[in-house]
Amino acid sequence: MGDYTERRAIRRGRARAPWCAAALLVGTAATSICMSLTQVAAASSISVLVGYADSARAGGEFPNPWNGAPNTTFDGCSPQAACTFDGGAIRIRNDNPASVLVDQVSVHIGGCLYTWSGATYPRSLAPGASLVVAQRGSGVGSGCTGPDPLTFDSSDIPNAGTCANDGIQPTVDVTIDGTTSSYTDSGQVLNTGGIDSGVCSNGDESTQWVTIGNHSCPGQTLTLNPPTQTDPVATTATLLAKLTDACARPLSDVVVGFKVAAGPNAGATGQGATNSLGIAAFSYSSLVVGMDSLQAAVTNAVGFTRTSNTATVTWTIEFAPGGGSFVIGNKNAALGSAVYFWGSQWAQHNSLTAGTAPRSFKGFSDQPVTPACGQGWTADPGNSTPPPDGPLPDFMAVIVTSSARQIGPEISGDTVAIVIVRTHSGYEPNPGHSATGVIVAVMCGSASAVTSEAPQRPQLAGLPTQVQSGAPSGPASAATPTACQVSARGRSTTLPSQACVRKKRS
Repeated sequence: MGDYTERRAIRRGRARAPWCAAALLVGTAATSICMSLTQVAAASSISVLVGYADSARAGGEFPNPWNGAPNTTFDGCSPQAACTFDGGAIRIRNDNPASVLVDQVSVHIGGCLYTWSGATYPRSLAPGASLVVAQRGSGVGSGCTGPDPLTFDSSDIPNAGTCANDGIQPTVDVTIDGTTSSYTDSGQVLNTGGIDSGVCSNGDESTQWVTIGNHSCPGQTLTLNPPTQTDPVATTATLLAKLTDACARPLSDVVVGFKVAAGPNAGATGQGATNSLGIAAFSYSSLVVGMDSLQAAVTNAVGFTRTSNTATVTWTIEFAPGGGSFVIGNKNAALGSAVYFWGSQWAQHNSLTAGTAPRSFKGFSDQPVTPACGQGWTADPGNSTPPPDGPLPDFMAVIVTSSARQIGPEISGDTVAIVIVRTHSGYEPNPGHSATGVIVAVMCGSASAVTSEAPQRPQLAGLPTQVQSGAPSGPASAATPTACQVSARGRSTTLPSQACVRKKRS
């Protein structure tokens, strides 16, 4: 019914468009009429939703969003903690690309009238914003107490205790920019199905928002997708939370909270509001390998919290493309330090506890294919151990060694740590083109103390401001041994747990 009225207003505005152009040539009066008709068309994209707020029997169906929600203007009892709600509610959402003025909202239930107006009206609504009107006072009413909406116990109108559907379909009149449109609550949401359900079933009368003209569909589902994903460190993982009612209809403008409950980024949080499809997005990054477990949650104005399924994000790291690894000296392995991991001057740029490395070593080891802390490594002198063709990953795992000795045709050393290096551009497999980068994290083993130049946890563009993601600032945090994922030759590989113990705070 309301949709029909809206469409009729749009058609009327379009039909008058040529006349409006001519009216500009006639005079002020005709122009005023033209402007009024233009406002009808401009304000046509308005959504009207209805719900029922019962805080006396608070539950999961209490309308959300409510007072204090983002982009929401509230005309009703406030503050929430001081109010007992037992009444219908109307939500007006501006879906236009321009602001509109809400002059008045009225509700007819049988012969009873309630009107929201007064000194605070008209109320300006920006694009995407909502106005929620509800009872202005605290407490429960009985029967018709309008037109002042101090109480609005619409489940009791016209009579309390009615347990058979009275057939009354409430009507909502919304006046915007001087034009009034009528919408019929044919789903009887405002009067809880035409009965006094609080008395008849002694249950929670709350009803989540539903577009007027539809029946309520109790029950909500919050899902977090994808259930599992794998991403290289320093990239961005995105998860989508979807909120729907029991009829799979999306619930919009609801704030969803996200939290990393367990894993290397435990404690990272964020939030977003659901869009017209009921979807809110959460993105974050990590400089720490491992698996994060995440959940989403929605909490309504009466404190009821609904949680999603658990989703996981596994963060991996690549060694050198094709297998093997580049190497740096252990005296250079401080977080935030610039490192030289490939080139003809490797020995001059890397300091080792066991002494100077042979000049024939250029910085690449082909064995083992997938290094781990505590293992040895080997390489051929000069350029006879073919390095990867490139390009190198933006973030790459690199061996930290305390020794590099040449015995005959073989160079070997130890692996005292594995660090993550943010690589610089310009790498070529020719040792005449050196490769450099900056250490941003420690995967396992013992590295030097943190320098004052240690990078901060990343905040990638577009992340919610609440997100705290990536590697912990300061020294690598204390952690119990855990297996960690790395990639070699395009595959994901799990290192043994003893190879992944991060250095504790000193």
